[in-house]
Amino acid sequence: MKLFPNHAAFLVTISLLAACSPAVTITSRSTGQQGTGTLENTAFGNSGKANLTIGDEQYTGTWMAVRDTGVLGFSGDAGNGNAILRSNKGSHMTCQFRYSMKTYNALGTCTKDEKETFDLQATLT
Repeated sequence: MKLFPNHAAFLVTISLLAACSPAVTITSRSTGQQGTGTLENTAFGNSGKANLTIGDEQYTGTWMAVRDTGVLGFSGDAGNGNAILRSNKGSHMTCQFRYSMKTYNALGTCTKDEKETFDLQATLT
């Protein structure tokens, strides 16, 4: 069973990556109000669930990122992302961001109800 240590290391790595969800912080440009949340499934895909909480409002939805074209058939490390969210109070929010598939960091903006703009930062914690 020489392969067992390699399999164990692989399973530990997969388990750690599966637990990694970048922490999202958003800040309103007009009021300074902050919110927090997560982007799920960043370790294994280019899309997943997104969750944000701003005050007593909870937003849920999905995010998706499209990688930049790389060289010689390899995809790039970074790309552009989008999230579409709806709150428990009927508000909606759309976010656009630049996303690194390698470091799981993102920078961008979100717009709430087509009126209020938020700055978005996401990083692996």
